[in-house]
Amino acid sequence: SCPLSAPRVHSHLGAMAGLAKMSAVLGLALASRAVVVASGAGVPDANIGPGVSMPMLAFGTMTMSNKGCTVEGAVEQWIRLGGRHIDMSLLYKTQPDAGRGIKASGMPRKELFLTTKVEGPIGYNATIDQVINQDLPQVGVDYFDLLIIHFPCPTMADFPNKCGSKFKQERLDTWRGLEYLKSTGKVRAIGISNFNTEQTMELIGAGYRPVVNQVQWHLGYHNDTFLEEMSALGITVEAWASLAGPTKSHNIPGVSLGDARLMTLAAKYNASTAQVALQWSVNKGVAPVTATCVADHAVSDLKAFDFKLTEQDMTYLDSLKEEDPSMEMIV
Repeated sequence: SCPLSAPRVHSHLGAMAGLAKMSAVLGLALASRAVVVASGAGVPDANIGPGVSMPMLAFGTMTMSNKGCTVEGAVEQWIRLGGRHIDMSLLYKTQPDAGRGIKASGMPRKELFLTTKVEGPIGYNATIDQVINQDLPQVGVDYFDLLIIHFPCPTMADFPNKCGSKFKQERLDTWRGLEYLKSTGKVRAIGISNFNTEQTMELIGAGYRPVVNQVQWHLGYHNDTFLEEMSALGITVEAWASLAGPTKSHNIPGVSLGDARLMTLAAKYNASTAQVALQWSVNKGVAPVTATCVADHAVSDLKAFDFKLTEQDMTYLDSLKEEDPSMEMIV
């Protein structure tokens, strides 16, 4: 989770058929809906690689997402209440706090799924150095379950992916660092964040396969064409700002949890609006990242899969737009 905007999709293959063909040529398995089994607390898992199952509800560790409590306390609470996936980043400056929360929870390491991020296309050596000498020691673990490149461009001015094909070599060199860390057991799976389709295809074309792409995705702001393209490449999409909350960025439109239309639909299921939004995302095969300081809210989020949205309601949720959109999407 990070306040960047979602990727613009301009597939240079021109069509889904082209992406599927490329996947077949490279020997990539086409992804079906990512939800496969239920993990702890009833949260579905996604198979993102051989022997690697990712809980499809993650807890974000940005300070702005956890106002009113410490990241340490919020992480410990999430785990004690049944959450298993923690999403971190060196950029957030909260990894030591998250690590203390993980330790305080008493949960065995093998029961958790820990994600962190390399801060942009920093190159082969810097990638290895960051993970070995900063990320792992800060969190206090021996390995991460998922390591992703946080963004494809080296400067904030280019967020989310405005540099386009520039810095391709830097991205490839950084990916080689991820591959090395995976080969040595320091990470179990590797992926990307905020990459558009062309930048993703740079890796695919070089013979690499990211298993996750984390982008901004929520009710009122979601690109189903992009989702189909990633799925055709065997890539699971993760959603930051999944509830259009404080990490939603660049004045992107979103459907608030207090939206009357969402509240009406949630009442039909005797559910919270957050539960509806989270299940909508997972039903589409997108793994949301959320956060809360409130124990009741955490319990509710983790029970977002105790009921089943109908196909008609899924279609309705797909169609929701911000009630009073005052500006265009910035992508």
